[in-house]
Amino acid sequence: MNKVFLYLYPIKEFSQTFNLGDDYYSRNSFRNPFDVLNEAIQKRYRARDFKIVFVLYPDKDIYGISLQQGDKIIYTDVTFLQATGYNSDGSEKTKEEIIYPDEQKIINQLGNVEELVIAGYHAQDCVKRVGEVALSNGIKTIIDLDLTDLFFNLYKQVDYFRVESYSPERFKTYCLKRFNRYGDKFAEEMFNRNYESEACGFKDTNKKLK
Repeated sequence: MNKVFLYLYPIKEFSQTFNLGDDYYSRNSFRNPFDVLNEAIQKRYRARDFKIVFVLYPDKDIYGISLQQGDKIIYTDVTFLQATGYNSDGSEKTKEEIIYPDEQKIINQLGNVEELVIAGYHAQDCVKRVGEVALSNGIKTIIDLDLTDLFFNLYKQVDYFRVESYSPERFKTYCLKRFNRYGDKFAEEMFNRNYESEACGFKDTNKKLK
């Protein structure tokens, strides 16, 4: 079976947004997040015979990731400057000026894929969009929400995060407990609103990866 783990846009501009610095991690006895991220990719996917593929903008370098022999880098059809919400002078773009990468062109570069796990930046935007296009291509697809931009908070939750595995059921239980202080109904509504995409793996019509 041709299995692929696809990680979107590991670039400095995104990663540094969530990096609180070595002093913070040492003071709070947390491991460096990039060490944990690389270990999780290794144990969850490389060690389980997934092909590891990273997607980059053609004008950006990879950041925070330890490339291993056999890993592959593919590129979007737009530059970071075209895709970002800001112009080169720092002014904010309108929604119409932002150009998303062509998700189908990303999928096409993967070749024949039977099982696809997607992670990276950002869970509610690019990751979801690519996941939905993959599903529309008939590819068995799920988002590893642990390893999206949510990772930088989740990996510090010692009662939740497991380096070696992702479980959609465990993720849902964790989220519902966090939202539950506002009531069960609110928790369920919030969860469904945030993770309603079939690519997230919480719908019966999308078989969950084990």
